[in-house]
Amino acid sequence: MKVTRVLLRPGPLLSAALVLFCSRSAWAGLAPGVRGLATRAPREMKIDGDLSEFKEAFCTPVEYFSFEPKTLHNRAAQFFYMWDEAAFYAGLRTLDESPANLADDDHLWEGDGVEWYFDTRQGADFRGLAWPTNSSAGAVHCYWTGLKGTNIQGRFCLRPGYLSAIRKIGVAVAARRTARGMEVEFKLPWANFPDFQPKLDAIIALDAELCYSDGGPRVFRTFAYGSPLSVQQPASLGKIKLVEKLEPSFWQSCGPVMLPVRCDTAWGQNGKPQVTGYLAIPPNHSEPIGKVVFRVLGLDGANLGDYEGKIETFEADGSFRRAVGQWPNELSPPGAYHLLGLVYDRSGKELARVAPRMVSVNMQPGY
Repeated sequence: MKVTRVLLRPGPLLSAALVLFCSRSAWAGLAPGVRGLATRAPREMKIDGDLSEFKEAFCTPVEYFSFEPKTLHNRAAQFFYMWDEAAFYAGLRTLDESPANLADDDHLWEGDGVEWYFDTRQGADFRGLAWPTNSSAGAVHCYWTGLKGTNIQGRFCLRPGYLSAIRKIGVAVAARRTARGMEVEFKLPWANFPDFQPKLDAIIALDAELCYSDGGPRVFRTFAYGSPLSVQQPASLGKIKLVEKLEPSFWQSCGPVMLPVRCDTAWGQNGKPQVTGYLAIPPNHSEPIGKVVFRVLGLDGANLGDYEGKIETFEADGSFRRAVGQWPNELSPPGAYHLLGLVYDRSGKELARVAPRMVSVNMQPGY
């Protein structure tokens, strides 16, 4: 038998092919519209309220922006997202001095808890304009909490009027208290979505809404991906990719939910007026960050100034950290500038850029 050997010489086309092959998963993560991730869960997940298994999980911090320490320690929280072939897993860590959910088992949003929006459909109805009511549709609007009254107890319920959305197969919620608040775990098995096949690089959609009670009925709400429109429309949800782990190339697409930014002017100041910018730092992926810069832009896009943020820890338990920067109010009067949060790695390469969220939160329209 004659054997023909082909020698491939290095060249532009071969090099490009090798780069594309070696970075397939990172390249796939840049699909248009993907805004968040669920990272691979460790083996033998236990739903016991201990978030140590989420230490490498993708995270979206919320409500890191208050000037008042007491408000900050009753609002700041972290959502975590993981998956495996059996289920989707969510984790929640809160700062909360008065955790309570006094609601009955059918109205869990009227207390400290999570309003959860989830869509696994893969056809034209994915992220549609209305929530489905039947169990074969592949999408669900539901609620979970780690409390009954002030006692630790995992509870789950479906949205009234949509009680047949899923069969509730194997759903589990567990919680524990921490020194400063709560940790809650949620397991949603894929068996509740029989038409969905969990696999690497699959895309689903979700929103995570944290409900706050301050010891009574719901008084505040915040969304990780969308807005109160998610209640009406799955189209408001964020596209989420199932991946092995968070890659550096994913930061640009996911920065707006990983590293939310906000600016405001403190109501009491001792010197010339300053604007303060805050940028949330995810607790389990801060190591790559070398520098945070707040860039003030004129309405014509001109750079009016770069102001480096100092990273501070406002609660060590749970690694609640944010970057803080200031610039003159005279440089940036309300309505006359834009803001960018720029996050760089330790070599000076840009990881992500983020703008303030201009979307309704809380209980009334407005921001």
